[in-house]
Amino acid sequence: MDIYLNWDNEKKSILFPVNPESFEISGSQNNQSLYIHNLGEINLKGKRGLYSITLESFFPSKKYNFRHGKYHDPYNFYCKKLKNLYEKNTTVHLIITETDVNMFCTIESFVHGENDGSGDVKYTLTLKEYREVVAAKRISTKKKGSTHTWKKGDTWPKVVKKYLGSSKTWKTVRKNNIAVVNKAKRKNFKKKETVALIGYKVVVK
Repeated sequence: MDIYLNWDNEKKSILFPVNPESFEISGSQNNQSLYIHNLGEINLKGKRGLYSITLESFFPSKKYNFRHGKYHDPYNFYCKKLKNLYEKNTTVHLIITETDVNMFCTIESFVHGENDGSGDVKYTLTLKEYREVVAAKRISTKKKGSTHTWKKGDTWPKVVKKYLGSSKTWKTVRKNNIAVVNKAKRKNFKKKETVALIGYKVVVK
């Protein structure tokens, strides 16, 4: 099992060197209880709350054989990066292989320090699920545009030129399809964008 924390469109990543002994994901439902005369208490269903997870382990100060990945300095690498992500409130992508944990999060708290004289830095990292706010769709009278199913070898300039006769506006077209791009990247986070998009439909207008 490996634990990754990715950010910046999966371009940057941390592989945690020592797995926690255990972890739990917690969540709750935002249901509401009401009391109605002659009926009693009822439960009104709400939407589920956000998941949260806490990881507790340590960053090794020595090149232990049991570590995952390359050795990095606990303070100058792990703590520095995590503090920066926390302070900037950066959205991160948490992936725990061999489990069903694969979600975008924010760092709610990061506590670290030493207590046994070994130089190892113990930490407690709490993350909460992040949901992107999607605005309600409005009825538009604009031209819908052409729908293209992404194929192997496609690039944005190539696709835009095919439908519009020029590739000059490819950046705008890509921006208009950013929801599709993000969805494809989340599912295929290790692949290049042009490969991750294969099979997805984009609108060119």
